[in-house]
Amino acid sequence: MMASKLLLFPADPDCPRLPLATLVTTLQSIGLAGAPFRHPGGTRYCAGERFLQLISFLGCSPAIELELPHDAAMRATACEAGHVCHLCLSESRNGIRFRADTRMPAPRCPQCRKPDVRWPKLLANWHASPEETGWQCKVCGYSGRLFELNFRKSGGFGHTFIEIWGIHPAEAVPGEALLTTLRELSGGDWNTLYLRE
Repeated sequence: MMASKLLLFPADPDCPRLPLATLVTTLQSIGLAGAPFRHPGGTRYCAGERFLQLISFLGCSPAIELELPHDAAMRATACEAGHVCHLCLSESRNGIRFRADTRMPAPRCPQCRKPDVRWPKLLANWHASPEETGWQCKVCGYSGRLFELNFRKSGGFGHTFIEIWGIHPAEAVPGEALLTTLRELSGGDWNTLYLRE
């Protein structure tokens, strides 16, 4: 079953993994995350009391469900399907992780903006040899790191991810207060991506 999510992660892929306990405390203190609850996949968090002030929903009338079912089986099903907004924090303990939507378009060169259709092979090579991050555009010759490709909010690299389940692509964005808090916590900017997985 595929669920829609909004992911927040440090813009700098080299940003060290943030301690999840610190991240949870911060998100709860500003009201994005609420009480924890048990889920078959691990601990997750209810939407906090300021969730709707920290996440800006776009469009006329988005259907946002924040109330978790009381029944454990119904709650697990609703969460896995992404029918209710809640948070899950994930981290990579073994280096940088790539997260992407299953329908991700070809990423673009940061200089000439031309798509690079070689991206599946480039990612496969990187997975095989994570220290090999070099990349060169075949159109304009720009040389940089694989991490610089523009995945257009469909993919990204990082160690720490805040997953907000129940958000459809381009349905919501993090507000400035949330981004400021995350910037202060990590020492750098944060990116967003939308995915179904």
